[in-house]
Amino acid sequence: MRIRPTLRFCLATAATAGFLVGCSDQHETRGKEADKGSAHRPAASRSGADPSQGNARAWEPDDALQRAERALDAYEDDGTHPDLVDADTSYIADRLTKTYATPGERPYRLDITCDTDDVEELTLTLTRGDEEQPYGIGCGDPEADQFNIPAGKPFKISAAPVKGGAGLFLWRLNTISPDDVEGCEDDIKAC
Repeated sequence: MRIRPTLRFCLATAATAGFLVGCSDQHETRGKEADKGSAHRPAASRSGADPSQGNARAWEPDDALQRAERALDAYEDDGTHPDLVDADTSYIADRLTKTYATPGERPYRLDITCDTDDVEELTLTLTRGDEEQPYGIGCGDPEADQFNIPAGKPFKISAAPVKGGAGLFLWRLNTISPDDVEGCEDDIKAC
């Protein structure tokens, strides 16, 4: 017996529909079982909010990195034309320490941000020789913090580790035109 092409198509469609319905039932059953298992465990919260209030979400490194990149990119249309020297990231549970040489004539600008599960502000310290200046970095802010550093002597950025904390720092070091320096010309000396 020969099956007509139209009938073959109908049989394939019916078989696919039956398969999908079976998968859907299986997914609902697994979802209910997962909900039962997690009913007594609070979800991780970036803001420290009570998960029962419906406004909590788990902190995920990939999502945090994307939010941090958006904060750094917030200055793309500010009229400056920075030249990227370095871009890096560090988890807040690790000690952040990085030293940069500052050769050339153009001033440097450090754009830095943080994104954490439950910390609103972290302390970043800028050091050059005996000069040291701590700054509070707002975590999760829509725009990164910016620091101007003149060319010449090397400088270091550092932050103490946050034990048991989930979060990251993301930064870019750029050179900029002297005309593009806004505010303090040397944030390590602090104006």
